[in-house]
Amino acid sequence: MPYSNKEFKETNVNYLNKDFDSFKSNLIEYAKTYFPNSYKDFNETSPGMMLIEMSAYVGDVLSFYIDQQYKEMMLPLAQERRNITNIAKMLGYKVKPTIPAYVDLTITQEVPSNNDINNIKPNYASAVVLDKGLQVQSSEDSNVIFETLEPVDFTFSSSFDALPEPSEYDENGIISQYTLTRKVKAISGETKTKDFTLGSPQQFLRLTLNEENVIDIIKVEDLNNGNRYYEVDYLAQDKIPIESFYIGDSTRTNAYHDSSDNILSVPVPYTLQYIKTGKRFITEINDDDTTSLVFGNGVLRRGTGTLETEFTNLEDAAVITPGDPDSNNIDLSLDPREGDSRMTLGEIPSNTTLRITYRIGGGISSNTSAGSLSTQTNTATKYLNDQTTPIVVTNDEPAYGGSDKETVEEIRHKSKQFFAAQNRCVTKEDFEARVLSIPPRFGSIAKVFAKRTGVNRIGSSLNDLFLELDSDGNPGFQTSDLTAIIDKFNSGDDTEIAEATSLLTAFGNAYQSHIDNIGTNAFATIDIFVLGYDNSKNLTYLPSTAGVVHPIKENIKEYLNNYRMITDQINIRDGKIINFGVAFEVVAHRSANKSDVKLRCINKITEYFTIDKMQFREVIYTSDLEYELMGLDGVRSVNFVQLTQNFNGLYGEVLDGIPNDLPVLYNFSMDGDDIGTVGYNWQYDFSQFYNPTSGTFVSKGAVLPSVEPAVFELKNPTENIRGVVI
Repeated sequence: MPYSNKEFKETNVNYLNKDFDSFKSNLIEYAKTYFPNSYKDFNETSPGMMLIEMSAYVGDVLSFYIDQQYKEMMLPLAQERRNITNIAKMLGYKVKPTIPAYVDLTITQEVPSNNDINNIKPNYASAVVLDKGLQVQSSEDSNVIFETLEPVDFTFSSSFDALPEPSEYDENGIISQYTLTRKVKAISGETKTKDFTLGSPQQFLRLTLNEENVIDIIKVEDLNNGNRYYEVDYLAQDKIPIESFYIGDSTRTNAYHDSSDNILSVPVPYTLQYIKTGKRFITEINDDDTTSLVFGNGVLRRGTGTLETEFTNLEDAAVITPGDPDSNNIDLSLDPREGDSRMTLGEIPSNTTLRITYRIGGGISSNTSAGSLSTQTNTATKYLNDQTTPIVVTNDEPAYGGSDKETVEEIRHKSKQFFAAQNRCVTKEDFEARVLSIPPRFGSIAKVFAKRTGVNRIGSSLNDLFLELDSDGNPGFQTSDLTAIIDKFNSGDDTEIAEATSLLTAFGNAYQSHIDNIGTNAFATIDIFVLGYDNSKNLTYLPSTAGVVHPIKENIKEYLNNYRMITDQINIRDGKIINFGVAFEVVAHRSANKSDVKLRCINKITEYFTIDKMQFREVIYTSDLEYELMGLDGVRSVNFVQLTQNFNGLYGEVLDGIPNDLPVLYNFSMDGDDIGTVGYNWQYDFSQFYNPTSGTFVSKGAVLPSVEPAVFELKNPTENIRGVVI
């Protein structure tokens, strides 16, 4: 029987219910309020309660998914990798795949001498020319392969190459054999190709490479007509840099010294040209970590024909104004009616076969140690001339820069940092974000710290220089003394002229020494400190070798030049690494197993100092660490937790069982002297942050960072976490 107006009651729904119990209670209350005569059996085993609980279950599930969906739309709260990746894309951040390592390979070849007793030198006619792509396998891991990025030519010798070294002598003591040495950059990974047969045009064509660790798209070529497609950051971008290496073309021999040892012209190894082309694509990392190439829409608003032309420098172009006599001086004219003739998102490849050449590999395991790269896998196919003399390959320095794909937390933080930078570098945070977002093919940085060093450093340095010498060669040289020197020259007196000459010589030597000390950093206003990972994910430096700057540093500097302000000059430096150990003493509950408690404490300390969490100039809150240990099962109290670089004799009888012959955990003293400890880095005085009391050390609550940009690293937790459970 339908309700009458007198029986109708206003429905009061509680919209704050979010869980099963709340839904159930509210449904029961709803039934009692609005159906008092229809249903009265609220026993937990009744059919009606079953329906109520089922409804509460549905409401609980729907509420969860609604909340979850809302959270997944917000970067700080999202948990699923695909959602975080999509938000990062929206912010303009391109998620990195596996990142390769880089290394400088040393390649040597033995060649005979020219048998000319009067002018003995290498016979370059016996030397080989190697194409880029020479593969070398790691002896530590057969799956790690490096490929050379540049050709290697032994037929000439440049000022950058090592001098030929005699390696053999005949019975008369005359050189019969030389060793030629070349350096070449190599990247971890293996080159592969895949062909796609295409039919009719398809807007925003998507081609997927089914491998998960694609680190670089080397080349995309149309096999029917030889056209090449170029990777861009976004499809609307049509200004594309093109680089060409001189080896392989007709000018290859015009470099340094030819086979007859004639000095020739020195071309630039690479030529750079910007072109405007519609043949372009972008790359996207899919949810399954595969890589897809996405092409454009192929729509031209106006005009016909090819889109590939030399890029127009608008500073050299203008619109011709009728009757303007200055129009004759314009290098290039523009037709304003054709301003949108090539507005397209890129050309669509169709009715052809597209060959994609790409590189797979990389990862943190590719940071191989020195001397591990010696096995050549494809030398025979890489000779460019008729010579096939064997070569020897090795790496004098470890490989740097390789890392695994970005974690969810890394994507979350880097994308926010990238968005804040807004595609330019002004603040220190901008520079740090831009360094962390450098394309993978140029290397990878584990930690970065930027600081502004001031403006016009050279000016202040020159002012300091004038104080280095006075008129007698003593400190306190003033600019006014220059006038006195000039007067001495003008006096005509030989003695005074000699004095002036001597003073100017001293001043010149001081000036030259000063300039040498300044070096390339004379105008630097931004110092960027960087550190990398080795193959064990320990922090490592990116050192210069034989005066040559590490390639990753060079890449970073070139990359930042596109985003810095015109007045900023950048200097890339190594940060410092401060290694340490942890000593602790905790009191366990009577019923707790002391071995288990000790293991839990060690695991918690290891987790607390995970290298992913450690950054430049970060404060370590030891009080927080003590709080974390207090929360472990079996721990009754924490007597002390101390960071140290020397366990020996530090605690007396407190840490019973710790040997007294442990090495110190640093390699360099505060003044920079090498003390010979293997595997650790810089010394740091941790004791200043503890108050010694009754043989133990009471924490002041925090360990402050060093003045020099440095990262604290617990390098060997299994060896350098030592504690006692009492």
